[in-house]
Amino acid sequence: MKVVLITLTATFAIQLGYFLWKIAADSLPRIGEAGIGKIIRGFLFSWQWMLGLVATIVGWLFFIKATDLGDVSLVQPLMSIGDLFLVLLVVVFLHERLTKVEWIGLAFTVVGAVCIALEAELIKPVSIDWFRLALFLVLITVCLFGLLLRTKHARRPEILLAISVGIGFGAGAVLTKLMTAYIALNGQELESMALLFNPILPFMVAANVAGLALLQVAFQRGRAAVIIPVQLSVVNALAVVAGALVFLETISALRLSGIGFIVVGTIFLHRTGEANPVHKKSLS
Repeated sequence: MKVVLITLTATFAIQLGYFLWKIAADSLPRIGEAGIGKIIRGFLFSWQWMLGLVATIVGWLFFIKATDLGDVSLVQPLMSIGDLFLVLLVVVFLHERLTKVEWIGLAFTVVGAVCIALEAELIKPVSIDWFRLALFLVLITVCLFGLLLRTKHARRPEILLAISVGIGFGAGAVLTKLMTAYIALNGQELESMALLFNPILPFMVAANVAGLALLQVAFQRGRAAVIIPVQLSVVNALAVVAGALVFLETISALRLSGIGFIVVGTIFLHRTGEANPVHKKSLS
């Protein structure tokens, strides 16, 4: 149960950060159009974006601890129920009411979270398949660059951007698990200097920063109703594949069912994004 509570804390903090970033998105200089200096000043002087950054960093720290205690194929999908917290923030601070479709989405998400939580347990890694890890990272990197090249000429760039965001965050999740597994297998403690001097840390940070940058671009060029469910599905898929192939985790039918419920619930939660003008305006 401890890994579940830590994961829920992590996803709440990160979703709070996303909520603040989405609110700030339209007032920020557009990445790829404005000059670098203007972009940097715009982000640094936006209190909403900076507060969102702090919340997201705190969430990352809790996520690192969660991956140290549990399987990445369990922790990452459980992180996906953050939509519950996002909806709560919208209801409390933007005074919105949920539609019937959104209630259905919430129900699916809760069922999925319960399925995953039922088999949550503290576990220490026993091995890392370095060859499969290298192959996995090479393949997703090639896919990422291929998607970004096609984005410029795509009719619906938001789909390709959403997949790219998912790859960035998925790589970040896998590298986070790799970092904590590496520390554990070397007989070190996570809450020590071993974390700061871990050789994997810079790559983990780079992957997550890339995901954040792509997410900001995606929010400015597409609809959150499309971006969030697509990137969520990609992140969860990568976590499950890497968990099974790289970290030799056991992926049960219950775990897969829970992930499926969460993805379906997320799709329902965001289907009304275009139909509900108040909802769309409030998140702009």
